[in-house]
Amino acid sequence: MNDKIKSQATPLVQSIQRRKVITSVLGGAVASALPGTLWAQSSSFPNKPIRVLLGFPAGGSIDGVFRVMARAAGNYLGQPVVVENRPGAGGTISIVQMKNSAPDGYTLGLITMGVFRAPVIDKVAYDPLKDITYIISLTHVPFGIVVLNDAPWKTWEELLAFGKANADKINYGVAAGLGNSAHLLMEEVTGQEKTRWTPIPYKGSADTAQALLGGHVHFVVDGSGGFGPLVDSGRARLLAVASEQRSPRWPDVRTTKELGYQMTIDSPWGLGGPKDMDPQAVKAIHDAFKKSLDDEDVKATMLRNGQGIRYRSSEDFQQFAVRAAVDERALLTKYGFDKKD
Repeated sequence: MNDKIKSQATPLVQSIQRRKVITSVLGGAVASALPGTLWAQSSSFPNKPIRVLLGFPAGGSIDGVFRVMARAAGNYLGQPVVVENRPGAGGTISIVQMKNSAPDGYTLGLITMGVFRAPVIDKVAYDPLKDITYIISLTHVPFGIVVLNDAPWKTWEELLAFGKANADKINYGVAAGLGNSAHLLMEEVTGQEKTRWTPIPYKGSADTAQALLGGHVHFVVDGSGGFGPLVDSGRARLLAVASEQRSPRWPDVRTTKELGYQMTIDSPWGLGGPKDMDPQAVKAIHDAFKKSLDDEDVKATMLRNGQGIRYRSSEDFQQFAVRAAVDERALLTKYGFDKKD
């Protein structure tokens, strides 16, 4: 009897044991596959094009350089980096659109010093420290003071003398609105010289250049991407560069520091995204754009535009943002550009 019972039970026990083994194997397979699946999904970034919103019209100081960088970085990422120009409101439109995008790494924004200045000047729908993930700082834009080549002023001293004698008549063009680097530079200069000239704001470098060529302004203060082609073609003359050291692109032109002014402009720019971005997406984008800085076409384009590398890692760029938010508020308040609540 016992043997019969044993004989009848054996297939049942074996069946149960087989099911346990299968369940154990499948459970282990699912458990081991799950992290791998999640990792694979994360590590596959990007699996579609990345778009970068620029708050300026095409053809400006940043646009041309960044497009070359974007092509190089896209090669490293394995997906194209698409540049979309979204000018308006001093560049804040693009930042707000970026902020409101999903933090998946597929919508980014170009970060300039204007990102920190706009909230001081006006009410904007973003906070530069709470709403942005800082990914990488890339390069910077040198600014210059430029007149038409046939203008009667051959030097800065001649332009200054004319400006002091005709303070109520002289005006100058600045790109990307009031309160930007170019405008602040001239506020410092005219304040030191105890005179005051009228700034005329334009949307971008292309509009500013047309204003100069059309004789609508006496001179312009703009980034190298805007004034560089005019100077290189002989249509305009560069009177000064607003930097600590002379530009390697225009080594014969004096700096504002050499001219006796304390204010210089180092206007770095880089990439950011919405807050709470996936750290692996941040790393992938950072690494690709860092590699792009060594690309020969990128280096040649930066040199042609008078730009130099201002690389900062994601962590360093975040720390820079914290300092810039404080410093720019102090600078804008000094000149009365802070919004009055």
